[in-house]
Parts: sequence; structure tokens; C-alpha cells
Amino acid sequence: MKVFLTGSLNAEILARQLRYYGVDAQADLPLKFLGSSFFRSFDVIYSVCFLRSLTLAFSSKSLGKKFVVHFIGSDAFEYTVERGFEKAISNLILKMCDEILYVTDELKQLVGLEKGKVIPIPIDTKMFRQKEYDGEKRDILYYCPNPEIYRENWIAKYAKDHPEKTISILGSHHSFDLPNVKSIPHMPYHQMPKVYNMHRCLIRMTIHDGCPKMPYEALLCGLGVIWNGQRVTAVPKEMLMEDTIPNLISILESLK
Repeated sequence: MKVFLTGSLNAEILARQLRYYGVDAQADLPLKFLGSSFFRSFDVIYSVCFLRSLTLAFSSKSLGKKFVVHFIGSDAFEYTVERGFEKAISNLILKMCDEILYVTDELKQLVGLEKGKVIPIPIDTKMFRQKEYDGEKRDILYYCPNPEIYRENWIAKYAKDHPEKTISILGSHHSFDLPNVKSIPHMPYHQMPKVYNMHRCLIRMTIHDGCPKMPYEALLCGLGVIWNGQRVTAVPKEMLMEDTIPNLISILESLK
């Protein structure tokens, strides 16, 4: 079985995990190949994130390939608010799917289709693990790519109230200037284990989480984790690739 994955960073993550289990999987981000001839060598075309691409769907079906869509978060919310022509195009694409997947039950219920299975984007346990860090660790890592969703005001107040804590804010050019806070620019995903191992604790405060892996990645790297005020102490088995990827492979093989 040969699988082509596209649509988001998660496509690269899943492709690597599938390769660990012997699947010939290739990922491309963003999708560069729009001609149907490119897909001839693949058995499954897999959109990890719902791409509104008629070309991708028609290319898959015209060549007799299996077509899979995996809803991962904001793509599901966008689908629910579509109307008119856009909604008709999305429904046409979804009707051509051989399988629809969702990272959570919540997203499946939100999309509202009977068809589909729940498959999380699991954590690569070969990649995320505790390692020795040769340097002085900072106290807290806080992820804030979006000030509203990831509650920049919360971490700003926390930093002011706890000047003794050294805090790193990942993914945000925050607007407050405090001596105990520093920014970490966007980091390539393969460098995240190093970022985790530079810190003692991850705090994640959000108003919405699509398919959050960060708390569990940090936990595997040995950090204490506080997620929306609750301490995280264990990784659910479905978030481990050893549990989920064999299940995903079974689903893909059943499409033949």
C-alpha cells in the first residue's frame, strides 16, 4: 500500500509514523502536485485537514484511488458555517470520500455526518522523550500563537504576579515587557523535543483546542503539565502511535 498525505503539518507527522510501521507513505505540504498523473503510483490519497479541492477529489476518483479526509480542527468549524455554493462543493467532495476521519468525537458531532471514524493524530513516542539538557532550565513554557484563543492576558498576569518564575512564550510576539519573560520564535516541529527539554513545566490555557498534542508531548519529555487549570499526569493510550497507527493502517487497508 502506497499513501500520499497532504493538507497540514499533521500530514508529515502521520507519514513518518506510517513509515515506522512499514507503510510506503509520502507527505507534501503544501500540495504542489495538482495534475492527476502524479497520483498514479499511489493507492490512497489522504487529506489530513479538509481541503476544499475538487482537483484532489476528482484526481483520486478518476484514477480509481481511495480518497480519505481527516478533520483535525478549524476545518470542521469552517465546514459548519459554509453556505450556498461553498457548502455544495464541500458536500460533493465529502461524498467522493471512501473514508472520513475525525480527531475527536466532538468534531464528528460538529460536522454532523453519519459516515466516519474517530482517529486522533497520535504522538510520535520515538521523537518525544525525556533527555538530559546541558544548561539551566527555564521554569515554564507557554504556547501562544493566537492572543485570544491562547489567553495572552492570562500569562501576562501570571508573569507579573510571579516575577520569580522564568517564562518562555512560544509562537507569539507578546506586547508586554517583563524581565522574567522571553519569546521563542516559531520552531520547526522536529526541534520541539529540544524546546520541551529546556523547561520544567508546560502551562496551556485556551478557550478552544482542536487536536492538542502539546500537553502529552511535554509529558513524555518529563515536564509537569497544567492544562486549563488541571494537572495532566498520563497520556491516553489513543494518543500514543503504538495504539493508534496500527488501527489507522487497518482502516486504510480495508479500503482496498
